[in-house]
Amino acid sequence: MYNINIDNFAKQLMLYRKNRKITLETLGNKIHKSKSTVSKYEKGKIIPDIITVLEICNILDIDISQLFPSVSSSNVKTLSNPFKANKLYVYYYTENFLITSILEIFEQKDSILVKFYNGIKDVSTYLKDLSYLYEGTLICDNTVGYINLYNSISTSSQIEKLQISFNIPWSKSIDITNFFILALSPNSLPIVKKGIISTHEIKELKPYGEDLKISDEEIKKIQLHNAWILENKNYNHFFFDV
Repeated sequence: MYNINIDNFAKQLMLYRKNRKITLETLGNKIHKSKSTVSKYEKGKIIPDIITVLEICNILDIDISQLFPSVSSSNVKTLSNPFKANKLYVYYYTENFLITSILEIFEQKDSILVKFYNGIKDVSTYLKDLSYLYEGTLICDNTVGYINLYNSISTSSQIEKLQISFNIPWSKSIDITNFFILALSPNSLPIVKKGIISTHEIKELKPYGEDLKISDEEIKKIQLHNAWILENKNYNHFFFDV
């Protein structure tokens, strides 16, 4: 199943066309449409037929799900956005370098869509930095959430997907929380990192040092359980009662 949302299609079409550095006129010529028609596609005034959509996907080297995100038909129940905010700030370390990212959340009728601007230079101008843009969906229940993402602008044949996992305490509203992210190392090997997600920008991260870096206690627990477990009790201080 696909989420057929004209406004989302229009925004995605413009995003990928500009990222590929293709003009309205060039794209129009390739799909045998006028420049003004393509402009109407990107303004959400009209939507192309399925053959034209597939032609656009071929020219932009993208999958149709990147214009019309797939909606899971499984029995997994997705609740409303547990963060109660549409923009989230993400912090984690790569080696000794602090990485700042932005998560945008869009609640749809049947799904929660997510855009992940990874490794941004400035939180005030992150929309201009599309070097590492990932898109996907958020699913959750009362206790756990998963954000499944894929690199939406890479033209490489390499599979590049991310998953962000976080716990949701009962009867709590999330302000700041820990997370695990399963990603790829620079040499394309699977890697797990820890970090924090916040509903507001954090100017001073020093108080959260233990939540951004692996502690000696965590290493002991990893050795004991032969697993890295994201425990609720590790971040009780992050939550407040509704």
